[in-house]
Amino acid sequence: MNNDMISLDHIALHVTSLEKSIRFYQNILQMEVFGPVNLGTLSASGRFVGKAVSGGQGLLKGIIKGISPRALHDQYTDIALLASSGSKYDILLVQKRYPETGMTKSVDGKTIFGFSCTLSPSVNAEILAWDLAQAEATFQWGDQNYDGTLFTEDNLIHSIYVQDPDGRVIELKPGTEDTSQGSCITSIDSITLHTTYPEKSAHYYTKTLGFSITSDSKTTIPGKRFIWLTDSSGKRLILLYGLISPDGTPVQASGYGLDHFALTGLSIKGEKHSIQTDVRMNPENLIENSGSTYLQDSDGYWIENYPES
Repeated sequence: MNNDMISLDHIALHVTSLEKSIRFYQNILQMEVFGPVNLGTLSASGRFVGKAVSGGQGLLKGIIKGISPRALHDQYTDIALLASSGSKYDILLVQKRYPETGMTKSVDGKTIFGFSCTLSPSVNAEILAWDLAQAEATFQWGDQNYDGTLFTEDNLIHSIYVQDPDGRVIELKPGTEDTSQGSCITSIDSITLHTTYPEKSAHYYTKTLGFSITSDSKTTIPGKRFIWLTDSSGKRLILLYGLISPDGTPVQASGYGLDHFALTGLSIKGEKHSIQTDVRMNPENLIENSGSTYLQDSDGYWIENYPES
C-alpha cells in the first residue's frame, strides 16, 4: 500500500438541534452557513420547490441535483453546510427525525470525540476566550493535540477547547501562517475518533489506507490511549482515542453522532454507495451521488473516498 498524500475534505455530523448548531458555528466559530434546507422540499430534479426551506431562512446556495428517490429519508432530513474560509465546505450538519413522530433524533454514544481547527493569526486567543466566556460557551485551555483535559504550564502554546451543542470538543489552535484572509478559522485539520480497540483500528488505517503512526501514548495516560495517524508528509489527520473503564474493560465505540468523514488521496476504492448523506461540497453546484466510494473501518465508521477535483 502506497502512502499517498491524504487530506481531510469534510466532516458530516449528526446534530440534535440544527438551529442551535447553526447558531454555535455561525456566532462562536464565525463560520459561513448555507441553509438550513429540508431535503424533502426538493423536487425529483433537485431544484427547490418555491421557497420551501426548513426554518424559512432562505435558499441553500446552489442546487442539489440528481436527488435519489429516498423520499422518506429526505422528508425527515435537514442539512446545513459550513465553510470556514469561504473557499469550500468543511462541515455538513445533518438533523434527522423519527418518521413515526417527527421528533428530532438525539445524538448519543461515542463516535467522533471532536476535531481540530487552526485559527487565523489575526485572531487573539485571549480575546477569543473572553468572547467565548461572554457567549457562555463551554471551553477550557489545554495542551495542543489532546482532548482538552491535559494542561501543563511548561507548554509554550495552548489551544482552546470549546464544546459544541452536542458536546463535541473542538480544538482551536493558534495559527502561525495566514492562508485565509478575513476568516476566524483557516482550516479544519484533524478529527478525533472514539475507538474500541486502538491497535486494531491503527492496523486498519495503516495497512489498508496507508497512514503512518507518529505517536502512541500506550499506557502513559491512565484510562486513555492516543494514537496519531499522519499522511506521507507527516501531517496529522486522525487521532484514535481509546478509553478504558476502571475495571480494565475497553469502552465500546458506538452511537449516533458521526455520519461520515471524507478523505481525498486514498489509493483504495470502497463501496460505490452507502446509507450516508452524500453531498458534494462545491459552493456553486451541490450534487448528491457525487461518485464517491465508501469504506468502513474496524469500528464501523464510514469513510468517504472523496474524488479529487
